[in-house]
This record gives sequence, C-alpha cells and structure tokens, in this order.
Amino acid sequence: MKTALITGASRGIGKATAEKFLANGWKVIGTSISGKLPFENENLEAMQLDLSGPESIEKTIQGILESGARLDVLVNNAGVALDSWDAGVDLEKVRKTFEVNLFGLIDFTEKLLSAINGGGHIINLSSRYGSFSMPVQDDTSIGYMMSKASLNMYTRFLAFRLKNNNIKVSSIHPGWIKTDMGNSSATETEKPEKEPEQAAGDIYKLATAEVETGQFWFEGKKMEW
Repeated sequence: MKTALITGASRGIGKATAEKFLANGWKVIGTSISGKLPFENENLEAMQLDLSGPESIEKTIQGILESGARLDVLVNNAGVALDSWDAGVDLEKVRKTFEVNLFGLIDFTEKLLSAINGGGHIINLSSRYGSFSMPVQDDTSIGYMMSKASLNMYTRFLAFRLKNNNIKVSSIHPGWIKTDMGNSSATETEKPEKEPEQAAGDIYKLATAEVETGQFWFEGKKMEW
C-alpha cells in the first residue's frame, strides 16, 4: 500500500485531498495543528504539526522516521494568508506568513527527504498569485504573494537537487477554492469558483501522473512562473 503525507489535513483542500487518497486505496498520514482530524479511516493516521514551531516540526519528523514510514507522496498543503487583501504591507504579518508558508515548509520537507521513496512526488500547494506573470492587483495580499513566489523557487531548486534520486517536485495552483481562506477574499460580485474536492482531484492526478519535474501546474496544464 502506498503512503501519502498531507499537511493541513483537518479542513479545506487538505481534508479533501486526504479523503481522495484514502478513497483510492492509499494510506494517509494527515497533520493538523491540534493533532486531530474530523474524519476517520482505518488507513488514516493523524499527527500534530505546527509549521510555525521548530520544536513541533522536529517532534513530528522524529515520530515519522522512528516509525519507519516510507512516503510515496508528500503534499505540502498547510499554509496561511494573514495580511489583508489590500495594497498595504504589514511587515509582522509578512514575517509570520513566511514562517509557515516557506521556512517551516522547507524545514519539514528537508528533514523528511530520507523517508521519501524513489519514484515519489513532492507537491507544493502554491497559487497563481505567486506567479510573476500574474498582474498585480489591489486586492491581493503581499505577504501571501511573496511567500508563494518564494515557494515556487524552492520547487525548482528541490526538483534540480532530486532529479537523480527519481523524486519529482511540483508546484500546483489549486484555483479559487471555497474554503475559509478562499472565501475571505470573496466580494459581493466575485466568489470562489471550485469546491475543495475538485482541487483534491487535480492534486491526486498530478501526484500519480508521469509528469516533468520542477513545473508549475493548474488543472493538468503547465503555468508560467
């Protein structure tokens, strides 16, 4: 049985993605800040992980490595959007956003590399707002945008490093999803377009497809960086 680890699996895209993998016969390790998940399955293991806390990252990594778990897919889904969707810059919120969306993610991923099988796939949940080809708009969060742009560069860097290890690394834009984060940027005239289950389907397809490593994807097609 293949194993996928999905961070931020307690709600939204992470929860839907965990359920998608389980429905297709995978074992899933799902993380959340509380260490609890709002659903059960005999092939589901819940673990506590707070990407803003180095001690939490270290404890979770230790538990995974000591268990002897081998991973076929890592979905780095957990993330935050803390600053408001306007043109201003709240530097403290930008720092906290980077702590979770980039630094914590990198720390967790790097320490987990030895547990990922050859032929495995690391998928980083990015956003079109992290694309330099995306027009800057006055309703976007600067901290979130910069963290996702930096995450995309990490995807490319890690893909280059792991190309001889037969481990693929991808970024994916899930779309504008009906989640707590997605709904926070909705207006009276514009609202999220996709359900979490649709994004989960895209993630699962990418995770199990033979694709070129080091690319940015949206609904099965390459995006510009």
